[in-house]
Amino acid sequence: MSLFKARDWWSATLGEGEEFDQGCLCVGDVDNSGTDHDKVVVGSYMGMLRIFSPRGPQAGEGPRSQADQQLLEVQLPHPIIQVEVGPLVSCSDHLHLAVLHPRKLSVYSVSGTAGNVEHGAQYQLKLVYEHNLQRTACNMTSGPFGGVTGHHSVCIQSMDGMLMFFEQESYSFGRFLPGFLLPGPLAYCPRTDNFLTVSSARQLESYRYETLAMATEAESRQDPDLPLKTGGKRLTPDWTVVLGEAALDLTPSGPGAGLGDRRSTLRVLLTPVSRDHRTLRWSLFSNLFNRDHRTLRGERKREWNRVGTLQARNVAEGATNLLLGNHNNMLLVFQDVTLRWAAQLACVPVAVRVANFP
Repeated sequence: MSLFKARDWWSATLGEGEEFDQGCLCVGDVDNSGTDHDKVVVGSYMGMLRIFSPRGPQAGEGPRSQADQQLLEVQLPHPIIQVEVGPLVSCSDHLHLAVLHPRKLSVYSVSGTAGNVEHGAQYQLKLVYEHNLQRTACNMTSGPFGGVTGHHSVCIQSMDGMLMFFEQESYSFGRFLPGFLLPGPLAYCPRTDNFLTVSSARQLESYRYETLAMATEAESRQDPDLPLKTGGKRLTPDWTVVLGEAALDLTPSGPGAGLGDRRSTLRVLLTPVSRDHRTLRWSLFSNLFNRDHRTLRGERKREWNRVGTLQARNVAEGATNLLLGNHNNMLLVFQDVTLRWAAQLACVPVAVRVANFP
C-alpha cells in the first residue's frame, strides 16, 4: 500500500456489467481536429464504442458532466477485441479508427459537425472499409510495414496462429507462425521493421517483415483454400530468446533521447506459472533488435496479482520509464528496473496510456 494517491483529473463511468481488456483502450486525435489534443477511445466486449474528449474544470466553472465530454457512443453488432488509431486509409493522411472484432476488421472515420444549439458539435462514425476474416482474431498491431511512409498497415494474429496482413483496403498475404499452439502478445517495432511475439514454447521470437513477405504461402494442409506459392522460403524466426515463462505484454521502443543513447529496448511482462498466480516478473532487454547483441539489461520479480497494464515512455536522460498497474490498485513508475514512484488508484487498472489533453 502506498502513502500517495493518484489524483483524478477526469473520470467517466462506462455502463453496467461491461467487460474490457488491454486492447480496448487507445488515444489519439481521432477526429482530426488539428489541436494536437488526444481523444480517448474505449471499446467493450459487449460491442459498445465510446469516444471522449476529456477536459478538466475551468476557473469559475463547476464540475463538467460526462455527457459534455462524450463525443460519441455507438452500439456495434459484434464484441470489440481491440481499437487502434492511425493513418489507415489510402490517399488520405487523416487519422482513422480501426476496430477489431472476432471475425471482422472495420475502419471508421470520426467527424464532427458544428451544431446550432448549445450542445455543440455533433459527431458521426462512418464506415470507410471492412475486411471479413476467415479465421477468428486474437489481437492486432499496426505500423509502417516495410518502411513505407504516409500510411499504416494492419497485422492481425488469429487464434490458430496465422498472421494476416492488410494494406488499407486490400488483403496482402497470410503466414502461419511455425510451431504454434496458443496466441501470445504481438508488437511491431517500426525502427527495425520487426514483428515480436512470445510463442507457446515460452520464447521471444522476431520476424522481419521482409522475411514474412518472402516466405512460402500458408500451407495447404492448414488452409486448403489458399494456393501454395512457389519459389518462397519456409518461415523461420530471424532470432529467438528463451524466456522460460509466459508473457502478458510486449513494449518495444527506439533509442533514448539523451546522452547519445542508441540502444533499442524491449519490455516483456512475464507471468510465471505458480500455484497462487501471484508471482510476476518483467524483463528489460537492450540492443534486442541487433542480431548479434541481445542482452538482458535487467529484470524485476515482485509478489503481485496478475498485472493488466504496461506502457513505456522515453525520458530525457536516455532511460526508459515504465508505467505498470496491478490488481492491488497500484500504479508503479519504474525507470529501467528501479522503482521511482508508487501511487494508489481508486480501482483495478486494465489498461494505461499516456495522452495530451488541454
